[in-house]
Amino acid sequence: MRNVTLLLLFLTATGALWAAKPCETIHGRLHYYGGDGQLRIWQIGTHHEFTPDNSSWEKVHGWLTEGVKPSERKNYADPATSVNLFGDFEICPTEPYRKGSVQHAKVVAVSHRRYVKNF
Repeated sequence: MRNVTLLLLFLTATGALWAAKPCETIHGRLHYYGGDGQLRIWQIGTHHEFTPDNSSWEKVHGWLTEGVKPSERKNYADPATSVNLFGDFEICPTEPYRKGSVQHAKVVAVSHRRYVKNF
């Protein structure tokens, strides 16, 4: 019985070490790479990127489309590729941080939006 208790305690402690960080607000740039379908938020000032999880993908993609003028939308196969969105993103990582790896996260909101045309 004692061994089982120690094993459960050990597994609980190691699980907490691998848990994802809590929600945070980051300043970043959102861009949609239409050629390969990557939707990325680069955390400005770092080499780290986040990608929306399945629950927030459509919402985040929609934010980019909102930044394209209706008259220009017909010029693109996917209008979201034509702009970058700079802002403060509230994100909740869904997996642990790994250096050099894109991290999946639930993207909750964005504030202070600034759209810049992608050239």
